[in-house]
Amino acid sequence: MRFGISFASHLKALEVLPEAEKLGYDVAWFYDTPAVNSDPFVVMALATQVTKTMELGLGVAIPHLRMPHVLATAIGTLNVLAPKRILLGFGTGFTGALSIGTKPTPWAVLVDHLEVTRAWMAGEQVGMTVKGVKRPVRHLHPDRGYINITDVVPIYVSAVGPKGVEVAGNLADGLWTLSVDRRPDPELLGAVIAEARALATPRGVSMPSVLLTAVAVQGADEPIDSDRLRSFIGPWVTTYFHSMHAFFAEDGPSTRDTWKQSSQLAAEGISPALEEAAQAYFKEIIMNLPQEAPWITQHTGHSTFVRPEEEKFITGDLINLLGMVGPAEQLIEEIHQLELAGLSEIVWQVVPGHEAEVIRFGKEVIAPYRALYG
Repeated sequence: MRFGISFASHLKALEVLPEAEKLGYDVAWFYDTPAVNSDPFVVMALATQVTKTMELGLGVAIPHLRMPHVLATAIGTLNVLAPKRILLGFGTGFTGALSIGTKPTPWAVLVDHLEVTRAWMAGEQVGMTVKGVKRPVRHLHPDRGYINITDVVPIYVSAVGPKGVEVAGNLADGLWTLSVDRRPDPELLGAVIAEARALATPRGVSMPSVLLTAVAVQGADEPIDSDRLRSFIGPWVTTYFHSMHAFFAEDGPSTRDTWKQSSQLAAEGISPALEEAAQAYFKEIIMNLPQEAPWITQHTGHSTFVRPEEEKFITGDLINLLGMVGPAEQLIEEIHQLELAGLSEIVWQVVPGHEAEVIRFGKEVIAPYRALYG
């Protein structure tokens, strides 16, 4: 099992990376969310200078944020700084889209973006659509060392539904997924991984899998709703509500009733406690958002902190339901079950201000896990 951490890209993340590397973390992923975080490419470039072996991944790039050759040159430059240590994830857009009030990118657009990016990073000529016209393009000076075209950057696709899994299996080097509406389930996760790998096998791709979740080592006699756990896991809980209730500028201003219905449909199959909390969140938070640009208020604090009006929704039940929280021994066994189900890498979100959790997890989970299971 590989262990990783993910950051809402910011410079303070750099302070914990050297120690994380010593503790055996394999990779650090950085979110690509300009409306929420710092620039991930700047942070990743600096991260290459404070690490030696740890891989560094962009998790995940959203096509509508930049043209593919811009992304490819940025990743190719990072690949010069840290050869064989750079990873690239692609997604249709969760926070990167919702936080600016727009819909996720269609899968067909992502596929085209991925193919152009991959070819550009390899120094190949490729057709790219610019201002509505598709034309042949390539990096003009790959031989000058401006980008690294020798060391291939593995490309992951973030997927939770069947279409995304299909794209990942047919095109990507790896699967990047997450468990937002429940504690990671080995059976459900294993089925998704198996489907992606079955599609990738004819291409000769082993299809490593990455799971993004929230993890916390619970102290002895520490209540599940302690201030520490509420602050640390809370932003993961509210992320679920932020995703469930979305507003898009393309739909116009009067969409609240529509999204209430959509949220009820989305709630099918989730636990009654979570569905009840989601509907309460809708009534108390969503219905009181500003009429103009509601997404600005809605996504404030996303993956970073819990807004005061959201605090009441951070209950012990939801912390336990949505995050992997428990004593170290329990987490070790849960992670092992995920590994047996086919998972290659578990990544958990480091909330700003809780960087010390990286050290705690490394000492209490990674070290004993590897002593037990290698």
